[in-house]
Amino acid sequence: MNNIKTIVFDLYNTLIEITESNQFFLELFKNSQNGFGMDVSGYLQCVMKNDLNELRTLLPYEFSILYDEKLPDLELELNSVIVYKEVYQILENLKKDYRIFLISNLASPYKEPFFSNNLDEYFEKMIFSCDFGFLKPDKEVFTEIEKLTENKPDEILMVGDSFKSDIVGAKNMKWNYLKINRHIPVAKEYEIKNLNEIKKHIKPYI
Repeated sequence: MNNIKTIVFDLYNTLIEITESNQFFLELFKNSQNGFGMDVSGYLQCVMKNDLNELRTLLPYEFSILYDEKLPDLELELNSVIVYKEVYQILENLKKDYRIFLISNLASPYKEPFFSNNLDEYFEKMIFSCDFGFLKPDKEVFTEIEKLTENKPDEILMVGDSFKSDIVGAKNMKWNYLKINRHIPVAKEYEIKNLNEIKKHIKPYI
């Protein structure tokens, strides 16, 4: 990877982690009377493709009741988020030589730790599925980065933890890719155990 100009990061389990997860939105679904009239896959996609105000309009009123009732559970999750120890230094170094972007599949409340931990200052632009209306690996998400950067596919590197969302999405676009495995052994040549290992795969580095 000698001609990388842009690096695109995933967010959760790549830069930050929820240490006390209770799968808040899935629990709302399980506690509803009939799954808000949706199957679980359709519901979770809806949650990640729309902001909270839109969800309150799109989903039955029961959703808003359950959301407000169980809000402390969500706050527990958000307050448990940690930034991986190497993240700030790596982003600071990479920003000197590369354009840095973020694309993340998430429900809108989960944006908050990204901003409260001041990670936004390292990124030229962030694409959150709940604002953009598409989910990785949808081509529209990756195409938006190409429009913003005007880079060729082989000039872009995707770094994320999800094979389905990050790696397949990047492969489909003919981007470069690295899969981060923080909690399981690295087995493939494109896998890394933390962000410090990016420097082994790209040149120049800082």
